[in-house]
Amino acid sequence: MKASSIRTQKTLALIVTCGLLMGTTAFGEDFQITIENLSPNVLTPAPFIAHNAMFDLFDLGQPASAAIELLAEDGMPTGVAGMATVAMGTSVSNFDIAFGAGGPIVPGESVTVTINTDASHPMLSFASMFAFSNDAFIGRAAGEGAIDLFPGGVPFQGAVTITPQTVWDAGTEVNDELAAHVPALGAALNAGTTEFGLIAQPHTGILGIGDIPLDRDWTGGDVARITIVPEPASLAILLAGSALFAARRRKPTA
Repeated sequence: MKASSIRTQKTLALIVTCGLLMGTTAFGEDFQITIENLSPNVLTPAPFIAHNAMFDLFDLGQPASAAIELLAEDGMPTGVAGMATVAMGTSVSNFDIAFGAGGPIVPGESVTVTINTDASHPMLSFASMFAFSNDAFIGRAAGEGAIDLFPGGVPFQGAVTITPQTVWDAGTEVNDELAAHVPALGAALNAGTTEFGLIAQPHTGILGIGDIPLDRDWTGGDVARITIVPEPASLAILLAGSALFAARRRKPTA
């Protein structure tokens, strides 16, 4: 093999390696996250948060925070965003937050967001309310199954299925299923009967004791799927392509 060809291959390898390191270390890794509604209910827009162990969105057997109460009762992610923003201010580069665009996710539909993080902030937490409920939500948190985005130091690619057994009851509002207390049925915000309970799992589902139609019950099958795909290191590909183009234009030498 000619010395020029060897030099070109070594240069390309170096450029690709540097580009990958820049893409996954200096600037973090971009992940595309898709939340798909597999249930007959409606999911509210979900905040996704990439973080380290310093941040905990909620805990089984503990009272729900005001942020989780706002999300689980009214489907509003603003409290979760504020909670993460406060935590972000106490530690440098611990978080990235992404929100699904548009409105609620109806059965069979999905929403995709992009989030950027690195191996020192590998946990992915999220939460989304079942709109036809009093205070039912799906989600993961630091102590409650947060998704590891860098297992073994390698960007995660795959899907996580949310089952009825992992649906949460926020314990903040009595599950009376009354239209006057369910936002999806036209209720005013924070209109339900306070329960003063603890976050529990699993939620009993829709029982038909009030105004929520039984066909909104989610206990008959999987309720959601979270699909995660790391985006390609576009910078590395661009640099490698540029180098290859330049190498091809270069006249061969002995």
